[in-house]
Amino acid sequence: RNRINKHTGVKEKNILICALHDHSAPDTLGLEGVRGFLKYTLSVDWFRKIEDKIVKSAIKAKKNAILGKIGVKTKIIKQSEKLVINRRHPRRELRYPFTVWKITSDNSLKASLINYACHGTTLNRDNRLISAEYPGYLIRMLEKKFEPHFSMYLNGPCGDINPYLFPEHWNFERINFDAIFKERYGDYNAFCNYDHTKRIGERLADHAIQLLPEIVTREIEKIQVFTKEIEIPVSFKCPNRKFTDILLTFLLKRVFFKILRAFNRTNVSYFSYVKKNRKTHVQSELQLIKINDDILIVAIPAEVFSEIGEELIEKSPIKNTIIVELANDYLGYIFSLNECKYGGYEVTGLANLAGILPGTYIKNTILKMYEKLTPA
Repeated sequence: RNRINKHTGVKEKNILICALHDHSAPDTLGLEGVRGFLKYTLSVDWFRKIEDKIVKSAIKAKKNAILGKIGVKTKIIKQSEKLVINRRHPRRELRYPFTVWKITSDNSLKASLINYACHGTTLNRDNRLISAEYPGYLIRMLEKKFEPHFSMYLNGPCGDINPYLFPEHWNFERINFDAIFKERYGDYNAFCNYDHTKRIGERLADHAIQLLPEIVTREIEKIQVFTKEIEIPVSFKCPNRKFTDILLTFLLKRVFFKILRAFNRTNVSYFSYVKKNRKTHVQSELQLIKINDDILIVAIPAEVFSEIGEELIEKSPIKNTIIVELANDYLGYIFSLNECKYGGYEVTGLANLAGILPGTYIKNTILKMYEKLTPA
């Protein structure tokens, strides 16, 4: 952000940097095995290369910017299409909308932006090759259909939303939490392959291709950015827990967490911590970007459970609202307190070293930030 500001003049608070998140990539954190949990093994060269590319992209974007118009259209993709599944609650339909933005100039299509909620995990996490995952197929197909134009994908609240990778003959009625994690299809990675990557990416592209011609655009008259720095108390006191979860939480809080705080050498210690009233808090930020009076980006620094994302969409005063997760920071998984009773690594494992409160705190803070917005 600082480098982009120096090169372009765009204020740091107006810059949104986010990650799509996939499980198939070089191990930049050095977490393969146990190395990255015990010592500092970051692949700094990778981060430098990525940062340089981000900065160069921003400079190029600012240099080539032109006046444009924008329009939006959404749809709900039915679960019967077998594109996504809630890995914790397989029967729960995803109500988060598939959203397409259309940007035009001089009556011609210049760019499109796609937003949906699905983990980029169609490929095995042991794969160390660089991959654009299913968004790669989506973007390539879309750009080819409407060339020349530029397309971009932003991932929504997919903390608990996986791509649907089960065999075609598998009876959906038998899929439950235990089936996914413990029984015959518990080895979810066994079904990761490029066929699924292509199938999901191109099917999403079909939906975007259908929506784009229907979108009417209008002048981009005003862009407003609202940011808020937050401090959330770290707590692992989950209600309605199993004994094994209580034990794991105790080990995290009393042992592992304190080691991380004491030495700050492990790659898992990726939070900004502060002591306040003798309690540990995690620091981060929230960002809202409003375009005209009818488009809103809600940028959240975490892997957001779909339940929270859907509620923020439903209660937004702005007609066309999208959630962008993994934005500007990373707090691990965020979820409602009700999820504590189901356990799981997202709640009790290393993925939530910020504790169980960020989901509720962030949701309530964003709802409060909504009060500053003028509805369309």
